Amino acid sequence: MTKKLFPILILLFLFSGCSKEVNDQPVLDKKIFNSKNIQTKEFYFIGKWDKKFGIYKYNFDSKKTEIFWNRRNKNVIRLDYSPNQKNIYFITARYLGKRSTLPYIKKIKLYRLDVKKEKVEYLDTLVNGSQLNSKWLDNNSYKIVINSPDKKVSEYINQYSYMYNGSGKRLMSEIETFDFIKNGYPLPVIKKSQTPVNKNFQLIYGDSLYILDKIADEKHFIFSLKNLKIHNEYWNDDFLIFNTAPIANSNILLVYSIKKNQVIKMFSNNYIKNFIIFNDYLVYDYGLGFSSSISIFNLKKTEVTDSIKINGGCGLNSVL
Repeated sequence: MTKKLFPILILLFLFSGCSKEVNDQPVLDKKIFNSKNIQTKEFYFIGKWDKKFGIYKYNFDSKKTEIFWNRRNKNVIRLDYSPNQKNIYFITARYLGKRSTLPYIKKIKLYRLDVKKEKVEYLDTLVNGSQLNSKWLDNNSYKIVINSPDKKVSEYINQYSYMYNGSGKRLMSEIETFDFIKNGYPLPVIKKSQTPVNKNFQLIYGDSLYILDKIADEKHFIFSLKNLKIHNEYWNDDFLIFNTAPIANSNILLVYSIKKNQVIKMFSNNYIKNFIIFNDYLVYDYGLGFSSSISIFNLKKTEVTDSIKINGGCGLNSVL
């Protein structure tokens, strides 16, 4: 592998020329399940709006979905909540598609959404590329990786890495160059942050998944893994929630009650991409591309209380 590491010259400029935000309410293909809401809380997600992808806001109490932020000349391609859910960073692109077999993403910009103030702030302009990935490593570290074909040497891929803190300041930028003919094509992979350790419980992996109660020194069976691998997991005092890595566009989302020592719900019908917990609600997206949707599961009532379907697709982190 050929590597070249050198600093990027940072060009700072004022972002201007934003088109007027559209406030009209979109027509949604939305199925609602009858349920009494427990609390009032909102979350943000990506959805199709007027041929582009914008940011929607959903209210748990009213069960209403409305467009929150959109621009007619931009697609929102990534949206990431910080672990403490106080900040959202989202990424837009003016142009995206395919030229021959190679995808392209152009005019890429980074924004910050302060959840408490409901205020959007422009942060940075990024390099054009063909692939993009982004992830919060912790509440004060947000990383973006972009693959971009080299303009001079056709077999080279330049991989740009950016790091930002929770206030939106760019902390680092670097480039690593790969010869994909010799060493294969580099994916824009971001290593997972370490899963927080639960002081009272521990997962034991093998052909089956067990949970160890450290206080009682008891081991409880959860699920037979076989060839499945845990993709993302979440702990709190009441629940263990995880999804498995997809196989043939299918995977499993499982909710385990720690207090009851039993699985209370398992979803396995669709490709479940992402999930996030908002107090008593487990929100997850499923499906691929323009047919992707979002469901809301009440952890206390152990039932799906709402489902969001938007013509053109919707998702927690991305749609495309």
